[in-house]
Amino acid sequence: MKKMISIITPCFNEEKNVENIYQEVKNVMKNLPEYNYEHIFIDNSSEDRTVEILKKIAKKDKNVKIILNARNFGT
Repeated sequence: MKKMISIITPCFNEEKNVENIYQEVKNVMKNLPEYNYEHIFIDNSSEDRTVEILKKIAKKDKNVKIILNARNFGT
């Protein structure tokens, strides 16, 4: 049985970066076939297209999960 790795990426207004980090993690995990993984993006109520992009990614990749905060919990 394969071990599971969870990668957590916090996001706030990262529309320019989320696809790149997604691809980089995916590429690294391709080289680790002995593991299953999930890539969890936690969005802190972004005001740009971050959520839209994440939803598109998650729709095509079952390894991607999204947690959407209802409001910004940052300081």
